[in-house]
Amino acid sequence: MSWPWSQLGLPGPSGLPEVRRAYAEKLKITHPEEDPEGFQRLHSAYQLASRMARQKRREEERPSQPEEERPAPEPSHTQEGFDFGKLLSSGEEDLRRSHEEEADFDFDELLREDETPPRPAQEEERDFDFDRLFAEGEAERADARRRRAEQRRRAQAQAEAWKRERQKAQEWTRKREQWQREGQRNTYEQNQRVRCDQEQLRWQNTETVLHTIDMLYNARADREVWEKFFQSELFQQTKGSLDLIFGLEDFVSSRSLSQEARLALFLAYSFDKGVLRPELRPLYQMLLPAWRAARREKDRERNLAILGVILGLVFPFILVPLLDLGLIPAFVVSLSMVWVVWVVRKAVKTGNLEKQARGVKVSKKQERRAVFYGILAAAALFLVMALPNLNLAERLKKLVPARDPREQVCRYVEQDFGVKVDSQYNMSESYATDAYDNVFYLEDHPNRKFLAGPDGERDIKNGKPGYTTNLPEMMLLWTLKDFAFQWKIYDVDSLDQNMEHWETAGIFLISLPERGGEDILDGLGELLEEVRQEKWYKALTPQCQIVLCSRKMREGRIVLIRVHPATELYSVSQARRLYEEGFAHSVYAQLLRELELDRDFLHDGEVPYTLTSGGMAEIKGEECCKLYGLNSESSVACEYYVNEKGTAVYCVPGDFWETGGTEEQISFYRLLHWKDVDNNPLGIVNLYYPWLIPNY
Repeated sequence: MSWPWSQLGLPGPSGLPEVRRAYAEKLKITHPEEDPEGFQRLHSAYQLASRMARQKRREEERPSQPEEERPAPEPSHTQEGFDFGKLLSSGEEDLRRSHEEEADFDFDELLREDETPPRPAQEEERDFDFDRLFAEGEAERADARRRRAEQRRRAQAQAEAWKRERQKAQEWTRKREQWQREGQRNTYEQNQRVRCDQEQLRWQNTETVLHTIDMLYNARADREVWEKFFQSELFQQTKGSLDLIFGLEDFVSSRSLSQEARLALFLAYSFDKGVLRPELRPLYQMLLPAWRAARREKDRERNLAILGVILGLVFPFILVPLLDLGLIPAFVVSLSMVWVVWVVRKAVKTGNLEKQARGVKVSKKQERRAVFYGILAAAALFLVMALPNLNLAERLKKLVPARDPREQVCRYVEQDFGVKVDSQYNMSESYATDAYDNVFYLEDHPNRKFLAGPDGERDIKNGKPGYTTNLPEMMLLWTLKDFAFQWKIYDVDSLDQNMEHWETAGIFLISLPERGGEDILDGLGELLEEVRQEKWYKALTPQCQIVLCSRKMREGRIVLIRVHPATELYSVSQARRLYEEGFAHSVYAQLLRELELDRDFLHDGEVPYTLTSGGMAEIKGEECCKLYGLNSESSVACEYYVNEKGTAVYCVPGDFWETGGTEEQISFYRLLHWKDVDNNPLGIVNLYYPWLIPNY
């Protein structure tokens, strides 16, 4: 198969309709923009195949002529002798035009060309005229050149437009740069004006500071005034100025500033932490002697304070046997004496400073003499005031061992616990019986009694106090009872069965309200912290147990927490957490069990419900604790609402609210008498139930 037909996909020479149809089919898959070379070959093959088909059709339609009239045979335009170069050259312009125009071909129109009526033989003859064909190709090339010229003109116009746009952009850029330069120039000028204003203000502040320092110097201001001025905002903002630094150097070198003023200026520049700037070093050297003198004075004062503390710690051991004082009172007296000496010395030094400010010279010898006389005067005044209260005869009597062991126990207890006690046995003849043999009482509170008795020799170092007593436990019990009375809660119950009121079993019950007891728990924590600081608590820790629990119930009490003061500390956070998590619900659940409401009480049900907490809820205008009664199938069989005081219980069936029940339908049912196992009344509870609902 030769070339033009193979390019169009034809088996061989074909007619013009077949050529056009094959060309149209090939154009669908050969796009000039996607495959320009393939399109050029296809178009050239189409041009050549079309001409060959027309030529063949003309030859077939030409009438036969006699041989003598027939014209001389023309050179056959067969495939071998056909001038493909001319045809291809004539098709180049068409190919260029096809690239410049739109590539969308109307294939249907192309195929309909086959239906056009055949042209006359003369027209076909003229179509086959190569001169005419070449002339048409030249016209097409001229038309292509015209279109290219038009495109160049449009491109030049677009280039001119782009050039104008670039010129506008360049002009705008030049204007913007000019505006930026003007803004920078204005900013620079403004900064210069601000800098000039700052320089002028700095000069004014420097003059003001130096003038103020001169006025303070002439007024002989004290140290507090100097420190206040050096900490002022004006000085702090100006102290970095070189003019002020040089002015201060001249002022300090030419004036005899006081040590207080020099020290205040030294600290104002933080010279105690070092010199940060080289220009400050001359001023630092001028003020350094004042700082060293202040450090020496401070070290001297610290050494005197240490000496005073040592004397204050040593004197109590002298005063205890001499004045029969407890260790803490002896410490108070000793430290008071040291404090008096310190105050006298400070007063003398202050007076000397005032004299020096007036120009009077005071020597160190005169200062020490004045301090000595002041201490003697203070000691004499102290003795005159304390002499009537010393009761020397009584104190000397206590230095002699007592014959009565009860009296000796009273002395030991007073020394160890810091409280004055006496024997109930020795109070009067009516108490001189075996029942009161070891009973003692507090002198300040005769009704507060405790037990004590001699127990071998006294040896404090080896842990032998020389007596035994339950005073720490009783002291803690009295303290807790006062606490309960203050907070208006149930009295502290010591669980003492068949015991006298000066005896205790060591278990103290504090009954808490079911709700709102958080402040009581906090107050108890503060109280126990204060008690641990008491002398009697430190002397002998109470061996007891503090139990925070509910009020008395038929089957006992609901315990919140137990505390053993001798081995553990009371934790306020732990107690509050346990209290808030479910104390009220636990108490009210026990109340429902003891009232036998934790079951189907309407139909005498015997199987109790499992009570679980349901949080808080409001019913009938009261804030209540909500509990669920779960049956054997873990379904809510009943809901209970117990008010804050536990005097009212609202019961509704488990599906009461789902079936449209309302609070108005809950009414009073009956009165319940709450009693203990001994049939003693514990309280009265009002029971409410929705009787107006059918089927209930």
